[in-house]
Amino acid sequence: MQMFDGLAVYETERDGPCVVFVHGAMDRAAGMIRIARCLPTWNIIRYDRRGYGRSEADAIERGFDGQIQDLKAALPDRPCVLFGHSYGGVIAMALGSMKPPEVVAIVSYEAPRAWEKWWPKAPDEETNPGDAAEYFMRNLVGNSKWLSMTPRAREQYRRQGELMVQELRWQETRRYDASQIKVPLIVGVGSESNERAHMAARLTAAEASKGTLQKIEGLGHGAPQTHPKQIAHLIKSALNPINL
Repeated sequence: MQMFDGLAVYETERDGPCVVFVHGAMDRAAGMIRIARCLPTWNIIRYDRRGYGRSEADAIERGFDGQIQDLKAALPDRPCVLFGHSYGGVIAMALGSMKPPEVVAIVSYEAPRAWEKWWPKAPDEETNPGDAAEYFMRNLVGNSKWLSMTPRAREQYRRQGELMVQELRWQETRRYDASQIKVPLIVGVGSESNERAHMAARLTAAEASKGTLQKIEGLGHGAPQTHPKQIAHLIKSALNPINL
């Protein structure tokens, strides 16, 4: 692990293609480890987004632009694929819209389109952020797994609620425009996810000049944890139209 201006970055150096992982809300770089293990020849870069893991907890003060700057800081000085899960996909595509030369393909799995009228609104000011975080986690991992966590672990997730709510609110302003992404964009969605996720994936893939929609059977929103092999295969598919 290396620290760059308060950002915890983890790199496994290999001679193969390079991928940079961008995790979603209520997650951290460790949440991408299972996928990374399914890419044994790839150069792997993961980082804890601010407010999560070992990175500094100043994400709210830095705003959404700070997320973009952090991803830029994590990029290598060689061609790479970006993989973003959920809100991580929003960040990856937002940077991709700026056409950084290091990024030669983007893979997004179930990135929201929270600015759309049909997307649920972020929690209002009356909502307790800890309750919002607990609701999010119960939906993501299921009630039984949530209840099996230690009280300390559940409380840690609840403390992340303030940042999670702010990240949801940031997304209500359009943060990416897939039509501005000129590199191959692979848009993944799981067959078990709701229709809203499917609509978002279809629209995003259709907007991109080099967009490809991939519906993966048996997967839900938490696929990076539950089905890492399939997500690794999705990432590998980014190599088809390019040569790294």
